[in-house]
Amino acid sequence: MLYTYAQLAPATAAHIHREFALLLDSAAGGTALLVVCAELLQSASRGDHPELTPRLRALVGRC
Repeated sequence: MLYTYAQLAPATAAHIHREFALLLDSAAGGTALLVVCAELLQSASRGDHPELTPRLRALVGRC
């Protein structure tokens, strides 16, 4: 969740990714990222943090 919200701050997101790369780059981490992105995209469709939408879609494309 932290990594997905940090997508609006690329330097922070990069730092989080470096610290948690083993987890985030694992199969389980990829699945977790997809689940969190799906939840946040659904929430954004209802008006919560719509500015995250393009970044979340880009993140999903990299998973």
